[in-house]
Amino acid sequence: MRNLEFDDIHQLFNVDDFEVLHVEEIAKLTKMHVESVRRWCRSGKLPSYQFGGKFIVTGSDFKTFMKRSKVKPKWEQGIKKDLSSE
Repeated sequence: MRNLEFDDIHQLFNVDDFEVLHVEEIAKLTKMHVESVRRWCRSGKLPSYQFGGKFIVTGSDFKTFMKRSKVKPKWEQGIKKDLSSE
C-alpha cells in the first residue's frame, strides 16, 4: 500500500489536521458542487460526522481523502501491478 505522506498533496488542500470543515468549504476548496461533497459524505467515501443533517469533516480526514483521490500516472500503476504479481 502506498505511503500517504501529506507532503504528496498540493498546498491548496493542506489544512490543519484539527480544523473542522463544512461541506460548503470543501466544495469551494475542490471546486466541486456542494451536493457532490454531500454525496461523498453519505457514501462514506469522505469520512465525516453528521449533526442535525449537516456534515462536518476533520482536516486530517479531508487530506487523506484528497491523497486517495489523486490520480496516479499510468507508468506508476504499471509498476505496482508488476510488483504485486511477484
